[in-house]
Amino acid sequence: MSAQGDCEFLVKRARELVPQDPYAAKAWLITARTLYPADFNIQYEMYSIERNAERTASAGRLLYDIFVNFPEQPVVWREIAVITAALRNDSQDKHAQFLKGVFETLPGPVQCKMLLKATEQCFNTLEKAEMLLLLLKRFPESVVQHGVSLGESLLEAETVENLDTPVNCFRKLFVCDVLPLILNNPNMCLPVSLLYKYMHKAAEFYICYVTREPSADGQIQGSQEVGGLKSPGRGRSQRYVIDGLSEKSSVVTEPWERLLEMVGVVGSLCDWQGEKANRSYSELLQRVSELCRYMSATDSEGFARCCAQIVTCCTLVLFHSAFHYVSAVQPSLFQGHTSLSSCPWVLLEDLSSVYTDVEVERKHTHKKRKLADGREKTMFVKICSAWKTEMWMWFRIFLTDMIIYQV
Repeated sequence: MSAQGDCEFLVKRARELVPQDPYAAKAWLITARTLYPADFNIQYEMYSIERNAERTASAGRLLYDIFVNFPEQPVVWREIAVITAALRNDSQDKHAQFLKGVFETLPGPVQCKMLLKATEQCFNTLEKAEMLLLLLKRFPESVVQHGVSLGESLLEAETVENLDTPVNCFRKLFVCDVLPLILNNPNMCLPVSLLYKYMHKAAEFYICYVTREPSADGQIQGSQEVGGLKSPGRGRSQRYVIDGLSEKSSVVTEPWERLLEMVGVVGSLCDWQGEKANRSYSELLQRVSELCRYMSATDSEGFARCCAQIVTCCTLVLFHSAFHYVSAVQPSLFQGHTSLSSCPWVLLEDLSSVYTDVEVERKHTHKKRKLADGREKTMFVKICSAWKTEMWMWFRIFLTDMIIYQV
């Protein structure tokens, strides 16, 4: 009998013994591996038995052996694809947890190499990005090498797909997953122009996310309560699915707070004056007003940096305030709306009583309000509808000017 025939016989015999006597089956395969150490089928059969029995440690050792000794075998990569798929999702399924445990038993360098190889096997842009993102999260040192290239590939994919909204799967992965890894890595050194570009992309995504229109199918809001004078979107989520992502992956919690935190990090990296963490939007505006007092005394480089800081911060405060105002007076305009009853907003429409020289005018206020009431109600919906279009026109003008200015 040939060597190949011997190997096939030993593997077949071991398979027959598994249901009756698994220890005898293992003995046959150990003998077979001793006789034919370079045979892939014998080692893979040993791994299959341990995997099917869900013995984590021994399955991990055997997976390591076949990955190192037979890296070009297609069946090995099919097995690795199953394991990495379990790593990418948050399933609590017992078998998925077992596969994650098998991966954890592998040495760190082998895990890194396996994820990189698995990334090369992906042809779908989104799947490849998710695989590489898994690598970056597990091995932060790889962010320096792969972080920017991953971010640029996601932004390029968005352009190639010609998507009509920034709220898409590529931008979401870039803004919510990749960009924080890049900005928070102390070993990254990015040019100011690139930092501003990424900040503008993130701002566009977050603001588009909170101002998206209610869906036609009546997506239902979460039932969590909103407490205190916080953003209307804070602490709540909607059943909103971004194309290409799961419902869970589509949810962005506390978008305004995330945007503010990201601006703070970028500001620190760009040497903004007095930038610090945990700053609120009102404090951001206050800091800008202080900055305007002495910016004329700075040199040309400092003046340019102050201008960039003032324009960026004022733009974000403008949209933050406008969103809250419109959300308060017409909650149904945005999908991430809140009702006045759930958030203690106060709308001030008439401050004429503050001034002593308008007493006569104040007496007739109720008459004017009654005459104009019908006209205001008719015009309000048109104004709010046009506000979103106008808002984005000005937002893009600001961002375009800032990018050109920085470059």
